[in-house]
Order: sequence, then structure tokens, then C-alpha cells
Amino acid sequence: MKLLLLTAAFVGGLLAATPAMAQNARLGYVPTEDHPVGQASRHFAKLVNEKSGGRIKIDTFGNGVLGSEPEMQASVQAGFIDIMVGPTPNLVGVVPQFMIFDLPFFYKDFAAVDAVMDGPVGEQLFAQLKEKTGIVGLAWWDNGFRHMTTKARPINTVEDMAGINIRVIPNPLFIATWKALGTNPTPLPWPELYSALENGAVDAQETPYALIYTARFYEVQKHLAKTGHVYTPFVLLASKKWFSSLSDEDKAIVMDAAKESAAFQREISRKSAQDLEKELVAKGFKITQPTPEALAAMRQRVAPVVKEYSEKIGADVVEKARAAMAAVPGQ
Repeated sequence: MKLLLLTAAFVGGLLAATPAMAQNARLGYVPTEDHPVGQASRHFAKLVNEKSGGRIKIDTFGNGVLGSEPEMQASVQAGFIDIMVGPTPNLVGVVPQFMIFDLPFFYKDFAAVDAVMDGPVGEQLFAQLKEKTGIVGLAWWDNGFRHMTTKARPINTVEDMAGINIRVIPNPLFIATWKALGTNPTPLPWPELYSALENGAVDAQETPYALIYTARFYEVQKHLAKTGHVYTPFVLLASKKWFSSLSDEDKAIVMDAAKESAAFQREISRKSAQDLEKELVAKGFKITQPTPEALAAMRQRVAPVVKEYSEKIGADVVEKARAAMAAVPGQ
């Protein structure tokens, strides 16, 4: 934590060297500029500029220019960076209820996910985030269902996973999940993953299609198993310092633009996932789909983890999520 705060202070010092009006903002994200997050960040900035008549200008910085996601989160909380986009697992340390999006095999499809993000659970999580950290949740964006890639062999069953060294997000629930599945989970920061796969420090990794493609994992991995084991959202977050500096009218403009950006981002992210499967095959990936029986066996292995972490998340949050999903037609 001290390191993150020092990094935040350093980034803050760099940003302070180019002062901006209170309404102006800097938005940071780690994915590449052609990733759906990059496209949507620029779309959000354009919407805000148009809706405010040019009063609010948002400059976007991709490729981790403003730091890693944990570093940017510390900087946003401290008010050194105005806006960021990052995945929910990084928020678990301050609001454990965000683990509702880390539970393995919890979400059936996008409709189920959207019902939770856009309903009472999503509102409650943003309220807790603001109360505990001062970070303002602007919108829920799509990151997609996570799938597993490996170099040595295809993964179609629990037995296939045995003993594989897999990189996971430094998050207790992810670690517990992959231990239950019989792998050796290795927590690594995202920037270190490609080289770790390249030099064999880890055998496998698990991320959504867009990250698999833009990170060029097809260069260092051969097999992709469509496990869809976890759904991870991205979140658009603002610092309380910047957001509070806006007039009520401009706050409404930012929130309206954030809502529109969510619809835009989810659409392009989910469409790109369909297109990217073909692209990944063209790049050399051999894609397999575990059978329903194999997925059921995986789900059974992680059931104790789901039970344990559901208690840590809170029965009220988990039940609200289940109720939201049950209300979706066809669920």
C-alpha cells in the first residue's frame, strides 16, 4: 500500500506539472487503444465534451501510461487522476462485496450479468465504494467471460487441469477457485504475464477474448478452452475531488454520458468477442468447448469456494443477485 501511495504521489506530481481547469479531466486505462475500453473511453470523452458545449474536456491515456490499475486506483482515490477504467477484482480489497463478480460459474449469460450490474446490487456496490473510498462509480462496462488458455495441452476436463501453473489475478477468491480445480495458481500483475508465458514461468492464463487477442497471447499459447468460468466487469470510476468540483448540471452531464458509454461499450465488447473467436483461430489457437458434463464437474469442484465466499460477500448481496437473475426471462 505504501508503494501504491508513493506511486500515486509521483504520478500526481507529474500531472501537476501541467495544470488544468477544474472541469477538465484525465482518464487512464491499461488495455490498448484499440481494445473496447480504449474505444469507449474516447467515446465517453466525446460525449461529455459535446453535452457540456466544450466546457469539460477529457484527455484519455491508454496502455497503462498513467500506471497499473492498482496504482491508478490509488491515484484516483487521492485525487491525482480524475477518471479511470479498471476491472472489479482490484476493488475487492476496499469493498469485499465486489467479489460477487468473482464467483466461479455464477452467471449464465450476459442478460444475467446485466441484471445484476444495472439493478440494486450494482447501485449498492457503487454506494459502498463512494462511502468507503470517495471514489465515484460512473458506469459498469463489459470485460466479458473469462476463458482458459494453455500451451502444452487442451483443457476439456477437471483432470486436464491437474498440476498446471496458471497465472491468476492477485485476489484470494481467484486463488481459491483455481486451487479447487487442481491447478497451481500463480498471482502475477498483468504487465508481467506475457513474458511469464513466453519463458515458461507459468503454463496458462485466464482472461476474456479481447485481452487474449490484444495481448497477443496467440504468440505464446496454443489452446483455448471456452470455460466461461467467471464474468468480470470493467468499471468507469471518477475521483471525488474532480467530480465534486463540477456543477450539478455538469455532474448530470457526466453521468448521462457514462450511461450512454456503457451501452456503447457493452455492444462493441460483446460483438468483438464473437468476431475475435474467428480471429484467434486464424492466429493459430485451437479452441475447444468442454462438454456440459465436464463443466458440471468443474462447478462441483468449486462449490465449496462459492459457499465460503458467498458468506464473506454477504447473504443479502448474493440473494439480491440471484433474485435479479431469476427475474430475467428465460433464466
